[in-house]
Amino acid sequence: MSDAGEALDAVEVGGVAEEILPDPQIIYKDESILILFKPSGWFVHPPENPRFRRGLKRRTCVQWLSDVHGIKGFPAHRLDCATEGILVFGLNKPDTAHLNLQFKNHETQKTYLAVIRGWIKEPDGKIELPLELDSTGELVACKTRYRTLEKIEHNVKISKKFDTSRYSLIECSPKTGRWHQIRRHMNRISHPIVGDREHGDSHHNRYFRDTLQINGLCLWAKELSFTHPATGERVTFKSPQTEKWESIYRLFAYSADSFSGQ
Repeated sequence: MSDAGEALDAVEVGGVAEEILPDPQIIYKDESILILFKPSGWFVHPPENPRFRRGLKRRTCVQWLSDVHGIKGFPAHRLDCATEGILVFGLNKPDTAHLNLQFKNHETQKTYLAVIRGWIKEPDGKIELPLELDSTGELVACKTRYRTLEKIEHNVKISKKFDTSRYSLIECSPKTGRWHQIRRHMNRISHPIVGDREHGDSHHNRYFRDTLQINGLCLWAKELSFTHPATGERVTFKSPQTEKWESIYRLFAYSADSFSGQ
């Protein structure tokens, strides 16, 4: 992720370095790996460009692990500043390299939930639109699988084209790991993620924020599966559910236990 991308993410969460945010949460730790819950508004590590670092020291997961727990962790992947969810860190260089290779070779399984504008014509499918690299602009292959979990329709006219407003709760899994991949893919098929200030629809974002009291990017890194670098076992870790996602579940009358596709 580029410095520019990280700066835009800071804007998405208010752009206020002194904003009071909930702390990250250590979910699991052994001698090789550490699993962390990252709240929205936290960077994984400081931006490389010094002009974006000012005031962000206490909002980076790497620095928080060091300052609060005395742990030197090496992130094996990233989440956007505005995205909340599960992260894995290596605790030494060999195990981190093992994790990095899994992400590079697409051997991990990342599961996200998102709220999008509209109802997708194909409720279960994949998006294979190439996306531009943030560093060079070169088009590269990208693949995101998705499935619709629930749909709602509100008797509220937000768009000039429609008398009602439709939304979907979807599960998605990026099979490649490009910058803002899920966010850009959903926008490219005209179903942007609610709360996305960079790729989304400001009118629907405002409706969720002001009327429904659901603020920020509605994208959650819910689950992560990978091979443990020390034991060789396949492991799966789940993110805790925040009040925001409890509100989203209620909005959609969604229960993961009762969903027929689970």
